[in-house]
Amino acid sequence: MPEPTTMSSKGQVTIPRDLRERLGLQAGDKIAWSLLSNGTVVVRPKTRRLVDLVGMLTRPGQPGVTVDEMRLPE
Repeated sequence: MPEPTTMSSKGQVTIPRDLRERLGLQAGDKIAWSLLSNGTVVVRPKTRRLVDLVGMLTRPGQPGVTVDEMRLPE
């Protein structure tokens, strides 16, 4: 079981190293917090790198499109 962390008087907490590494978090990254109806807190990293976005908009069986093909004719 992970060790508990303590919240400072400013509302700051330290995210344990193993969680930072598993989430790929680095200094300056943004984090989104969600509270579920059962009281569970969900934490998600919101900083994405371009390489993380590769393939997000593809659909099975649909051909890929290059950036040049996406540009509107002038």
